[in-house]
Amino acid sequence: MVNNINNKVENWDRGEIRSLMTVVLDNIRMRILTGEFRPGQKINESEIAVNLDISRSPVREAFRILERDGLIITLPRKGSYITDISLKDLEELFEVRKILECYALDCIKKRAKKSPDKIKPMIEELEKNLLKKHDPFSVISGFHYSLVELSNNSRLIELYKILAVSLRRYWLIYHSKRGQQDISLEHHQGIVNILKKGDYTGTKTLLKKHIQYVKGIVRERVMEILSS
Repeated sequence: MVNNINNKVENWDRGEIRSLMTVVLDNIRMRILTGEFRPGQKINESEIAVNLDISRSPVREAFRILERDGLIITLPRKGSYITDISLKDLEELFEVRKILECYALDCIKKRAKKSPDKIKPMIEELEKNLLKKHDPFSVISGFHYSLVELSNNSRLIELYKILAVSLRRYWLIYHSKRGQQDISLEHHQGIVNILKKGDYTGTKTLLKKHIQYVKGIVRERVMEILSS
């Protein structure tokens, strides 16, 4: 693993645009998502810096992003730890996620009844955004958050933001599996197609199927990590 990052740093020195901090971040993030760094394991800035033969500064910056992403947690006077994951936590989070996103559709339906001419271009904009390349690690700005925003319910949006922090770890695990972005794009396009027709029952059915699919993929990977 150290050789891998040394090769990346060497490429970076040759003019690669990404910063050293980003290279370190990618390295640590993937070690967490693959289970090399175990849930609950203590992780030390100094040790990583020494192992990678770099200064602590880029490691410290990487830690800040990892903490924001919910991959590590820093406890005062105790240090940083890889956040725990469990099948129970996964089930509970995805159940709450399904409830919030389905309620968002109920709110969108009400908006559409009151102002059909106003909501239509918003849904079209949601569809246009599907074609944009999103960083899977910035999931809060993705399709599902945009869908919740269409509800125009400020309390719901705030609740979803809070939920997204806990969901981020599982979203990252999902996107770490090859090919999932293309599958998600196909699912999201299907959801938008039904939504544009004003079929909110059908939209809700597809949304639930997608969430269930994602949970299934993540569940398999979580089981692998916990059993390894």
